[in-house]
Amino acid sequence: MIEEAPLILQGAGRTMGQWDLVGLTGVSAMHGTLIPNTNKAVFLEKGEKTVNARLLEDPTKFSYTVEYDFDDNTYRPLHTSTNMFCSAGGYRPDGTIVSLGGAERENDLSDGWNSLRFLSSCRGDKQSQCDWDMRDDIVLKAARWYPSVETLADGRLFIISGSTRGASMNSAEIAVTSWELYPPLPDNPTHFDFLERTLPYNLYPIVHLLPDGNLFIFANVQSVILSTKTWEIIKVLPDLPGPPRNYPLTGGSVLLPLRPENNYEPEILICGGASEFRARSHGNDYCGRIQPLTEDPQWLMERMPIGRVMPDLMLLHEGSVLILNGAQRGTAGYSRSRNPALEPLLYRPYDTDAHIKQQLRRELRRNATQATTGLPMKDLLSLRFTYQRPSFIPRVYHSIALQTIDGRVMVAGSNPNANTKVQGDFPVEYRLEMFSPGYLFSDTPRPTLSGKNTIERTIQRPPAMRVAALQQANMSPEQGVGDGDMTENLIYYGQIFEVEVEFFGGRMSNAHIVTRVGSQPRKTSHGVVPPRVQITMLNAGFVTHSTHMSQRMVCLEIVGYVRSPDRALKKDILRVKGPRDGAMLPPGWYQMSVVENGVPSEGMWVRVASTDK
Repeated sequence: MIEEAPLILQGAGRTMGQWDLVGLTGVSAMHGTLIPNTNKAVFLEKGEKTVNARLLEDPTKFSYTVEYDFDDNTYRPLHTSTNMFCSAGGYRPDGTIVSLGGAERENDLSDGWNSLRFLSSCRGDKQSQCDWDMRDDIVLKAARWYPSVETLADGRLFIISGSTRGASMNSAEIAVTSWELYPPLPDNPTHFDFLERTLPYNLYPIVHLLPDGNLFIFANVQSVILSTKTWEIIKVLPDLPGPPRNYPLTGGSVLLPLRPENNYEPEILICGGASEFRARSHGNDYCGRIQPLTEDPQWLMERMPIGRVMPDLMLLHEGSVLILNGAQRGTAGYSRSRNPALEPLLYRPYDTDAHIKQQLRRELRRNATQATTGLPMKDLLSLRFTYQRPSFIPRVYHSIALQTIDGRVMVAGSNPNANTKVQGDFPVEYRLEMFSPGYLFSDTPRPTLSGKNTIERTIQRPPAMRVAALQQANMSPEQGVGDGDMTENLIYYGQIFEVEVEFFGGRMSNAHIVTRVGSQPRKTSHGVVPPRVQITMLNAGFVTHSTHMSQRMVCLEIVGYVRSPDRALKKDILRVKGPRDGAMLPPGWYQMSVVENGVPSEGMWVRVASTDK
């Protein structure tokens, strides 16, 4: 039973979104990431004998990792020789997926403590040949179980923390209190005292690249900023109020969208977790927000309608944060949670509508919690959360979620069992769901999408979008981005490119507008930009254990607008400035989407790079 706080807003009808059961993952999807420049994902699990995926060349052998195709909702078994359980991951700038770390030898898998594995993004005739690649001479310098990864401004991977063996909680005897880079520095790994101070709650620490190029690192309740030039701590931030937020008291975190409206000021959001290390403990219902680069950063606390341990926090293209999965009681770990949190929450971080403020003030006047907690009333309650339509599948320990290229959210996994369990309260879960956020629905005409489950979905056709040839004087059209091979979809740092947009026209969805640009159109030297339009760039990240590594979204600056003279075509041109540098958006592949009136288009894959590469 979901326990509702009195101030939560309940979505109505189609604005609550829709769930579709679309396929089977073949393996228990404990780790996952999208395969750049495709409509596919890769899933990884531990080395146990599952009941589904088998190697194609030898059906008597099990597969522990698969490639999942969202076009036809099928999976293709892949190969690995080392145990990927409790690993981490990221991308190289060319789109190659990197899986690193892992667990002990199990069944026919060797131990994966030091492993580095690579999966290239193959297309065309070669896509059926793509598989994990490993070399004995390319390994981590330290054994790492439960590490975290973040992509740096130059495209290297920052790898931190972990332990030398599996445990229900980290300890001084097994803790890996260091960080290293891939490709490595000569003196890696480097000892990091912060990881000693934050024991035992520092497995899968929270790491975010800040737009100044430095790293925000959080573990337990502590956070610091680490310089990526001197590799010294340059700022110690206040402790986050409440209990620890890292495994096994697992919460979730995102770097909120970086936006030109506030000069790309970074803000970190951390939500949920467990109140204590007990199987029946209540989930933490608090979220904390902090702007780490301000002169005097402080945590602003907001309450979710329910406590939630092991939440997945995901950035959506229109600027909101979707919070889903997890449980209302217990902790992360085997058989340590109950009362699954089936209803997602939509959190609108920039919701400041006048009517919301009026409701908040009215409710605060009736609320007496300030007297009992001593916290400011404005920190206690939030109307930025809205319940979404519930799923019927519990997604607890070892669940994942990812924003896909078509604007829907993929949800998979759940296996809180030491060994495969196909019955009981929380069996191993192979079903894959798609959640369609409410902003995809409208009363206006829209196409019908259908999956292999034959459930018909009427989803609004978002604005059509393609990237036109770059119009810089110093670049030829051949160097730009066109409608052909997606490998040509290049965006360069700081340079102007054009996006051809087919605006939906007519009456838009009633979805809430997250990022407001004012009631008047923006005037630029190239024309007038229509209000309530954004261009977003999203990396959905590598996800495992509620940790969305390198997840990042940047709203690009629109510097010009050319309206189509033929309004029947409804095709306009937006002139857009590429991201400032790699600290703003590291080199690599991203989902680009145009957002009109809070409704995102289907995305397209584009690659961000330097002109000197």
